[in-house]
Amino acid sequence: MALRVALGMPKWTPNIVLMKIAGQEVLSEKIKRLATQFFIRQLANGAQSPIYDQNCKPSIKLIKNDEVLITNLFTDLDTSTDHIIAFPDTLFSRNNFCEIHLSDFSFQNKVHPLFLIKDLFEEAVSEEFYDYRIIATDASKSHSFTSIAGISNLQSFVYRIHPINSIFTAEALAICQALDELSVTNKNLLLLTDSYSVLQALKCLTIKSPKVIHRLAGKIIVRKSFNKKNMFGVDPRAFIDPLE
Repeated sequence: MALRVALGMPKWTPNIVLMKIAGQEVLSEKIKRLATQFFIRQLANGAQSPIYDQNCKPSIKLIKNDEVLITNLFTDLDTSTDHIIAFPDTLFSRNNFCEIHLSDFSFQNKVHPLFLIKDLFEEAVSEEFYDYRIIATDASKSHSFTSIAGISNLQSFVYRIHPINSIFTAEALAICQALDELSVTNKNLLLLTDSYSVLQALKCLTIKSPKVIHRLAGKIIVRKSFNKKNMFGVDPRAFIDPLE
């Protein structure tokens, strides 16, 4: 009523006419506009968009009305979906920037007793990782503190970060810090963490991954030019007691 009075329009004037005269957007039209923006943005995201499956084929099916809407939109713009250039996939296309082993080695099996895990780890080091720089990281969280730590055969670090960070974020940041402080150039790198979830997220890296995983992936790619080989694995916590 207030809008009708302000515009000096009769009270029988439809709301959609009032909104147009007042220069305001009708809610239904706004929803259509935002939906169209989202769809075009996802087309531009290319294979990393959720509207595509793993084979880069559309994973959604538009209803007839939406198909007509999109077709008319591109017709008005004198273009088509084939003319959309997907954003470069410089980070996610490098799925071989490091090796990630979640359960490939015998010492990663928590079913084994601790003494056997230690023996299996020492055996793996002597046979497969004798020329690797081995780094282990850890993180802990309480109501008051969140801490990260890392250790190698030459040096170590322990830092306290803001307690608002989750244990997942802390574990990822511990790996980031270890790559900065403990890694050396021109040598193979084996980094061990007890965070299965962080390595799983890194292995399944997508555009929708947490920012801390993007940051970690970026650091690993940078380190790739300095290290001969980067390998990441889940450890059973038995052999890195100095971190505790």
